[in-house]
Amino acid sequence: MKIITQSFLFSAVILLLASTGISQTLVEKTFRAEKEAESLLEVRAIATGTSWRVAGSEAVTVTILLDGNYHQDLILHSGHRMFTYSVLLGRVAAGEHKLRIELNPKLTASGARGVRIDDARVTLVGRDDPRFAGIANAPILYARTNTIGKFSDIPLLMYYEKIDGMLRYTVIFSNEDGGTQTSALMSRWGRTTDIEWVIETRLEKKIGVPSSTFQGVNHVTTIFSGRTEGDHPLLRVASDNNNFSDVGVTGVRFTLNPIEVDLSRSSREDVMDKYPWTWQVMAEEMLREGKLTDERTLGKRIADLRNYLYLDAESEQKNGGAISFAVKLKNDPVWYNSDQGIGSYRIDRSGFYRTTIRLPRRIRPDEIERVAVACGLPGNPRSEEENQKASTARCELKSVNKIFLLDDQFQPAAPLPIRLRPVSVSFGTTVVLEEDKSPR
Repeated sequence: MKIITQSFLFSAVILLLASTGISQTLVEKTFRAEKEAESLLEVRAIATGTSWRVAGSEAVTVTILLDGNYHQDLILHSGHRMFTYSVLLGRVAAGEHKLRIELNPKLTASGARGVRIDDARVTLVGRDDPRFAGIANAPILYARTNTIGKFSDIPLLMYYEKIDGMLRYTVIFSNEDGGTQTSALMSRWGRTTDIEWVIETRLEKKIGVPSSTFQGVNHVTTIFSGRTEGDHPLLRVASDNNNFSDVGVTGVRFTLNPIEVDLSRSSREDVMDKYPWTWQVMAEEMLREGKLTDERTLGKRIADLRNYLYLDAESEQKNGGAISFAVKLKNDPVWYNSDQGIGSYRIDRSGFYRTTIRLPRRIRPDEIERVAVACGLPGNPRSEEENQKASTARCELKSVNKIFLLDDQFQPAAPLPIRLRPVSVSFGTTVVLEEDKSPR
């Protein structure tokens, strides 16, 4: 679709006047749509004096207005370097439209010194574009009240899957202030971001079948009956573990450009690997919030994220089994375990998943000597029936897809050149995995 634009980019570094509360215009732009379309915006920006890991200097926040009306806020979480942010402007009618981007001084960190936007590019997606349905049905999220101005638990990415005639939208948040403890997140999910499915929308309407359902508070699947903008459902982040409500709004909202993915043969965390900057933002938020420690503790605080081994695997747990992994380093007699000896830290769900093993220090890849897998239970049996069931529990490890460490910037380093053979593990058994040297 042809776009005619006229832009005014105030590209010199603008010194921030956040302390005075004065909004400053950073971009003014007009664009014309030949017919109704969904509109996307890419903003290429840098913010001097900001660092997501430093309290008081986290980020610059800008406000995006469309045709003179508030549309969304954008937190420049990677402002210390030039970075391209991709957001959704939503449905626009045929004709000319005005885009303005302003500094939001109230939601900008006090330590930020300047901001520069080098480009603000609008793309229009018409109904004849195969991406249209996925973009047109993406939810708009209102921020959780207790995160506004706090630079915490922000949405980083939105992706969607096409599953059985439905579009399923998921958001990757930088962290979660409530819910699973941090050490358990690392063992059971292999990261400290919070990945939450948001809403499922049926493309073909069926009588008696809800058009959309969303993940309500306490993970309750709920029929969507809220408002929409165009076809975009409006949802509010309503709990500290980032579940949602279709009632109410807050003063800040986010509209991320949704990415289409196919996770039929990979874990959700694989999306983060494709956008490695999400790992860096995740780690820097942990550093700023004091959740990383040299102490060997469990709970809210964990080790430096570069002191973990990350494993991506697929398995099927049967009859109540729960899987865990262990690694032995060269010249070290200790086996380090992903479950840290806690049953609830084992993985009882089947399919593709990510886990981590906490190591005593940061290691080199060539220090890994052996990897093992164990099959246990997610908790202690409490009855004779549970004891009998435990004896039949099994963990069928189908593949270890990826093993990696994090680099100096907390981003995934190249996966280790190791392929491990599938194995069936009975309850109470640990098996050292053999390397698979067969041709691919």
